[in-house]
Amino acid sequence: MEQPNLPREQQTWQPPRPGDQWQPPRGRRKRPGYREQQARNARMFGGRRKWVLLALAAAVPISAVGLVAWGLLFPRSDAERTGDCGYYTRAARGGWDFHRRACTDPDAVLLITNGWSTQKCATGDMPFARSRQKNTRSPTKYLCTHLNAKVGECVNDPGNVNAHLYRIRKVPCGTGVFEVDTRIDANDSKVCDASRKRFRETKAITHASPAVSFCLHKI
Repeated sequence: MEQPNLPREQQTWQPPRPGDQWQPPRGRRKRPGYREQQARNARMFGGRRKWVLLALAAAVPISAVGLVAWGLLFPRSDAERTGDCGYYTRAARGGWDFHRRACTDPDAVLLITNGWSTQKCATGDMPFARSRQKNTRSPTKYLCTHLNAKVGECVNDPGNVNAHLYRIRKVPCGTGVFEVDTRIDANDSKVCDASRKRFRETKAITHASPAVSFCLHKI
C-alpha cells in the first residue's frame, strides 16, 4: 500500500488493511495475454525486422524500374565522350539524342572534340558547339564537335549548324546535296578559293581546335 505523503522511493511496504481496495501498479497497463500474442506474432511474421527487410526488398525493384523508365524517357545526352563519332536527332519532347557510330561509319557526320565540360569551345568552333545549364546557380557546360567527313563524301546541308546541328547528315551524293572536295589540316578561311572557280555554290567549314577545314560544293 502506498503512503501518499512520501515520495515513491522513500515508501516502505505496508500490509493491506481491512477494507482497502487493490490498486494496480502505476505505468502502462498490458492487457491479459499480451505477451502470448506478441510471441505468436513473432512466430507468424518474423517481427518488425522481417517487415523492414520485405519493404526494402520491394523498394529496390520499384526504384530500378523507375530509373530505367527515366533513362528511356530522358536519355543521357551527356554520355558523349571526346573522340566519339555519330549524329544527333531531335526527340519529340524537344531534347537531343546522340547516336554513337564508328568514326568510319557512313552515318558518323560529327566528331566530338571535347565532351561536356565547363571549358568553352574555341571561337571558330562555336557554330558546331552546344551549351547547357541545369539552373542559374550551376556552371554552363559546353560540348564541341567537328564535321567528320572525307573528300568525296556528301552531306545534306552544311548550313545545319547551331540550333539545327541535329539535322546535318551524310547522304548519298546526288543533285542538291553538298560534296566535300577539299579537306586540309589547318584553320583556313580561304579553303574554298580554288573551288569557287569550278563550282557555282560552295560552303567553307573551318574548325579551330584541332585545326581542320573543309570545302563543299553543291552538286
